[in-house]
Amino acid sequence: MNGPNTAPAAARPRIDLVDALRGSALAGLFLLHCVEHFEMGGGPTQAPAWIQALDSWVHPGAFFLFSGKAYAIFACMFGLSFFLQLDGAARRGEDYRWRFLWRLGVLAGIGYLNGILFCGDILMIIAVLGLPLVLFQKASNRLVAVLAAFLLLQVPAMWTIGRIYFAGYVPPSPLHWSLYGKLCALFANGSFTDVVSANLGQGQTVRFWYTFETGRYLQMTGLFLVGLLLGRSRIFEDAGRALRFGKYALIGGVIGFAVLHPLARWTESLFPEGMARYPVTNLVNSYVSLAQMAFWIGAFILLYHGTRAERALRWLAPYGRTSLTCYVTQGLFWVPFYYGFGLAMYRHMGATLSILAGIPFLILQCFAAHVWLRHFRYGPLEWFWRACTRLDFSTPLRRRAAPVASPALVPTEASVSE
Repeated sequence: MNGPNTAPAAARPRIDLVDALRGSALAGLFLLHCVEHFEMGGGPTQAPAWIQALDSWVHPGAFFLFSGKAYAIFACMFGLSFFLQLDGAARRGEDYRWRFLWRLGVLAGIGYLNGILFCGDILMIIAVLGLPLVLFQKASNRLVAVLAAFLLLQVPAMWTIGRIYFAGYVPPSPLHWSLYGKLCALFANGSFTDVVSANLGQGQTVRFWYTFETGRYLQMTGLFLVGLLLGRSRIFEDAGRALRFGKYALIGGVIGFAVLHPLARWTESLFPEGMARYPVTNLVNSYVSLAQMAFWIGAFILLYHGTRAERALRWLAPYGRTSLTCYVTQGLFWVPFYYGFGLAMYRHMGATLSILAGIPFLILQCFAAHVWLRHFRYGPLEWFWRACTRLDFSTPLRRRAAPVASPALVPTEASVSE
């Protein structure tokens, strides 16, 4: 990446670090889904004392490590991918904005279909919240940064907190609490037909209520813009600059957590328990999660470029390249595994056993992604998404033998702009 680029303009190589970082986020998201039994909740009513003791540590530990962090990195990488796609199209002399909107429409369709089985699907949320990105293609970095900060701070939520503190306002319970409660009971005891029928409508809307009522729609949109800025900076395209950025992110994450975590607990104490405290807890914890996300990104970059762990972390790159396929197949396997219409393993497995069951599956998916990409250019759903975006199903999926030529002149099979 440091030498002159002699490849054709449309054939820039993929950035393996970005793929690996996306893969790490998907891994964290998957392990959290395992602990949550893929949105169904529940757990064994009777278990040995030592398992219960482990669960009491593993469950909050998984949320501390992954909740609010894994999805945040995923959102950043989405904003980065948006830049890479539009940048690649611009270098080919194309205006990609309308095609990008269509691409999001296809993603929303995939997300809806996935949500019929797994109501925790985030693909449709990403597709809907990603629509405004096209408005910022030519916006200045300063404008994008200011708007990103406004969204990440969730300024509208501060108005509600002000009403609670100064006017004694007590907000009602979030609607998604009762909706999820009804769905979880159905997932535990209903048939396959019951689950599908519920997820055709209520299961699709409940995650939008969750995203809105928790303020994640603001944070996720802000993270998209952060990813756009990271793409424009081209930090990840140079190992030296990436390492410097990783150091700053790591230090910022550590300082941010050291300051925000105790500050968050103190801020909570200013409000009475119950619904008067819930919006405060939700907001301050989102700030803490951002600091932890910065730590995650910084530590990952330093390990990837600065230590012998790079070889191990590179295993996550194919996993990240096939993230859409891997994400969808996780639900296809684990929803019948945990839900009542299938094996109903939620009755027998708590957080510890769920994590232990998920890790081999995660390793298997990474291995399968490696093997698949040796023979194919894209993951199955990635190819389908690409073909639908271009309305061209002649797009080659299988790799072809490269012609003999100077290595510097052979364009790469996969471009970051795709």
